[in-house]
Amino acid sequence: MKKVLIALSASLLVATPAHAATEITFMYGLGGELGKAIETMVKQFNASQKDVVVRGEFANSYEGVAQKALAGIAAGSPSADILQLEVSYVARIADAGALLDISDLPGFKSSFDSFWTVFKQQVNRKDGAVYAMPWNNSNPVLYYNPAMLKKAGLNAPPKTYRELREAAKKITAATGQPAIALSSFPWVLEGAVWSNGGEMVKDGKLALDQPAAREVIDHWAGFFRDGTAVLQTANTNADFAGGKVAMFMNSVATRPSLKASVPFKFGTAPLPYYKKPVVPVGGATLAISKNISRDKQQAAWKFVQWLAEPEQQFTWIKLANYVPITRSTVQLPAFRTYVASEQGLDLGFRQLPTARPRPVSAGYLQGTQEIIKSLDNIFLKNAPVDATLKELVTRTAPLFRDTR
Repeated sequence: MKKVLIALSASLLVATPAHAATEITFMYGLGGELGKAIETMVKQFNASQKDVVVRGEFANSYEGVAQKALAGIAAGSPSADILQLEVSYVARIADAGALLDISDLPGFKSSFDSFWTVFKQQVNRKDGAVYAMPWNNSNPVLYYNPAMLKKAGLNAPPKTYRELREAAKKITAATGQPAIALSSFPWVLEGAVWSNGGEMVKDGKLALDQPAAREVIDHWAGFFRDGTAVLQTANTNADFAGGKVAMFMNSVATRPSLKASVPFKFGTAPLPYYKKPVVPVGGATLAISKNISRDKQQAAWKFVQWLAEPEQQFTWIKLANYVPITRSTVQLPAFRTYVASEQGLDLGFRQLPTARPRPVSAGYLQGTQEIIKSLDNIFLKNAPVDATLKELVTRTAPLFRDTR
């Protein structure tokens, strides 16, 4: 009888299939050093799990993720289970009915309550729905070449845009090189306009023709008129590394790629301002596709929650230099020790008290390329500021009809 039971038990063990892990796809848009950091996080998650496996898919850029998501909507089939969506794309994808409202998922409230207020504001909607969780969030800082500033007689980087204009003239005169690369993509401009008391969007339309914003854009155009600025491009990092430009403003997460390519010890300073410090937060969020199986939704949520845990956040920050999205991450002794270990590592965190979320309406997203075109005309072709901005506001008005 004993042999029969043993044989029966053995046959049951053979006949019972092992529980298969739920496999989910994670489409992301960061490449280079940041892409490698994402791959590391995915590997660490998979090594810690038995019932979920994440497969990363690189979409070349944030725009690539959004385009593939929209293509999936048109085809009636989600392009991936989890999408890394730049903050300004979330509203458009969510309004198409493609994203899961995660506000009712188990553990959402405790996770969400731990985020800094600015990040909760970034993803909250008026109807109470939440379609994305903060993850790789950042804010811009000023990167500078200390040797070029020193050659111009400057012992410290400028704090305000007015100081920056004067410093730029001295740097160009002393070095023969452009002092700064300024971007026509409006992320850094948002902080400048807000710091001058203006708004990017107001009363359901662009507000770049209003006095505070117009003053900022005219001031920036002055850098190009006096030859101290060039337009920021994909080559700016290389130009900075080669001493062809002394300063530029970009994300704190640019730091890893600069450390890998810049042959000198560069400096990092807070974002300049006009009347008071204000910085825009940017980066991307994690959204879960709505039209996937419940098992995949639960597996995706497990991964998203894991990434938000303080220990994983700290690992991510060390790899990519994004800012801590939760207050509990900042309280880790190891985090405090880390950010004090090198000049500039703490700037993203230090700027959070003056941070504001980017405009995230679908109209603003659609109007971004029009903003870039108008700023390019002002900066590079010396187009009249007032007339160009008024025409921009009129041209983009039909885009601002969303309900966000």
